[in-house]
Amino acid sequence: MKRRLPKLARWLAGIYLIFGLVVFFGSLGSDSHSWWPIFLYPVIWPLSFGFQLGSSLLMDAVFPDQTPAWAYVTYDCVAAFFYIGVGSVWVWCLGRIFSIVVTRIFPLKDDKIVA
Repeated sequence: MKRRLPKLARWLAGIYLIFGLVVFFGSLGSDSHSWWPIFLYPVIWPLSFGFQLGSSLLMDAVFPDQTPAWAYVTYDCVAAFFYIGVGSVWVWCLGRIFSIVVTRIFPLKDDKIVA
């Protein structure tokens, strides 16, 4: 099936991927590195809300008293995979759904002449 905006999903996912990588690697080595998910959180909101809720519950259950430094580093790596990798797939799916909806609202004209 032909769609209107067939490359929209790829473009949106690519832009999000590049933005996510710039945000993550641009903040490495500084004190503000712990703030990097804030820039990606609203873009993938329903998924990021669930991730933040689940990860905070898990960290509180596994480390009730004090969280060791290695756990924060591991969490940062998992969060980077989630926000950048899973977020790119989520944005691709949203672009694909939008393309399908636009095609259904504004169908393509057939070039065939039916006689």
